[in-house]
Amino acid sequence: MRRPALKPLLGLLLLPLAAPLRAQEQRDDLTPLEISYELKVAEDLQRFEVGMEIRHVTRPYLHVALPEWMPGAYMLFHFSRRLEDLRAEGADGSPLEVLPLGHGRWSIATAGRREIHLRYRVPASRGFRGRRPDPSEPVTGLRVNGPGTFLYVEGAKSRPVRVRYELPEGWGLANGLLPGDGPWERRARDYDTLADAPTILGHFLERRFEVAGVPFSCVFFRNNQEYDFDVDAFVDLVRRVVENQARLFGSLPFPNYVFLFTLPGGGGLEHLNSTSVGLSPEGQKRDPRDGISVVSHEFFHAWNVKRIRPRVLGPFDYQRENVTGSLWVSEGWTSYFGDLTLVRTGIWSRREYLDHLERVISGELSKPRRSEHSVDWASRHVWYRQPGEEGPRVDYYATGEYLGLLVDLKMRHETGGRANLNDLMRFLNRWFAERGTGFEEGDIERACTALTNHDFGEFFARHVTGTVKPPFAEILAYAGIEYSEETLPCSFPFPLRGRRVGGRRGAETPEDAPRRGDVLLEADGAPLADPDAFLRSHQPGDRVRLLLDRGGEKREVEVELTPETRVRVSLRFLDAPTPEQLRLREAWLGSVE
Repeated sequence: MRRPALKPLLGLLLLPLAAPLRAQEQRDDLTPLEISYELKVAEDLQRFEVGMEIRHVTRPYLHVALPEWMPGAYMLFHFSRRLEDLRAEGADGSPLEVLPLGHGRWSIATAGRREIHLRYRVPASRGFRGRRPDPSEPVTGLRVNGPGTFLYVEGAKSRPVRVRYELPEGWGLANGLLPGDGPWERRARDYDTLADAPTILGHFLERRFEVAGVPFSCVFFRNNQEYDFDVDAFVDLVRRVVENQARLFGSLPFPNYVFLFTLPGGGGLEHLNSTSVGLSPEGQKRDPRDGISVVSHEFFHAWNVKRIRPRVLGPFDYQRENVTGSLWVSEGWTSYFGDLTLVRTGIWSRREYLDHLERVISGELSKPRRSEHSVDWASRHVWYRQPGEEGPRVDYYATGEYLGLLVDLKMRHETGGRANLNDLMRFLNRWFAERGTGFEEGDIERACTALTNHDFGEFFARHVTGTVKPPFAEILAYAGIEYSEETLPCSFPFPLRGRRVGGRRGAETPEDAPRRGDVLLEADGAPLADPDAFLRSHQPGDRVRLLLDRGGEKREVEVELTPETRVRVSLRFLDAPTPEQLRLREAWLGSVE
């Protein structure tokens, strides 16, 4: 049977498409977008006025977004809530429609314009932790947080970008971006690089040094411009850290590096070729080493997490959680190498290092929910922390640090010193970082096994994805370290680090209660040199009077001891280690080879 001819019908169906197809052929979709920004400090010094210019637009709608989170700080900040007065216009000044899409995203109706200009405002901050300027005191500088400041074009984050800064008279700028045309312009290879380069604007103190031909800059900003501590001694410690970690990897993966130090402050955040660190002026005056552990940690991040990274952590999805079970490596091993660097450079004594490890291990073993949560679970669930949840969670920083220690010693023991965690980091750097790709969840275990020819599968099953307590005594004995622990009958109703009150940053604390950073001086009228010895002689429910030092001011409070037991770990070097133990110990603590 002969089928009816379909050709005339197809011709009719295709006729309406002819005109649009010819128009599509005339559009220049091959010219990539050109994206640039202008950042102006507003006259009131309370906000930034941001301009964004997008050229070679070919689509009827353009989608722009502001990140919901900041890489390195694994929580949603919802920066878009702070963005004000977003406007769009063509190059001729004609207004364009801006339609909110929700969750920090907007649609711009381009109306055939090839060039789009956006204008908006965001609040400025002074300190590393985002403290707003006080209008009652002079402002001598501000800090630019990239993810909370710069919109990006969806689908075009890989495009190069430029930023031009407009600053008050006499202000300078410091960041890790490449120079552009003129002193107030900077360039970045893509949006991720721009967002990952915090900037200090204003008056600041700067010191410079060079390692292996790479220039380093230490920028210090304090709003009152008082730097009454030994800046040069601190910078020398920073240089020693840089030199040691550069020797470990054999090279530096950036053309320049900037340390941005804000005072007062605490903590730090890593970036591709810079870091933001908050320093305590009082702590720096007491001891130039006060902030060096954070510096060492953040600098090691230049390799571990910024380049040696889980696959999901780059390129970033800024609109939702980027979940990985490997933060115990990315953060915990960074803590391990950061603190080990201080021993290898002589900044810490070996006894000081053991004291630090005692605090780390004691703190994690004392957590009542340790048997519920693995460090892999803690890595994945950092995004879902709930305020007021019962009991402190397993910390992937601290647990990851002691697991890094145990893996390192076990690798050395199983291979007779032929392989160690230094080798593993160099391998990961060469195999993943230098190829611009991230590792998968199981790659760390496989790399440990491959480098040692010893099966690490059960170790990871028990102590990484499982909640089994590691064999501390057995593994630490490989380096001639004696391990012991005791359980104290009660605890203070707050975490302690030595005699300093710990706790989560930003937690609301009543005026008459111990606060994070307070130092315990006395308990029941007697000097409190050893909090553990005090707790041994008390029971849950006992009420005790504490004398605190809060920034130089003495305060007396009364607290009730809690029934939570606390594990107290003790470590000491054996007086007569075997030759094998001594060789392993010296290679571990003394060398990056």
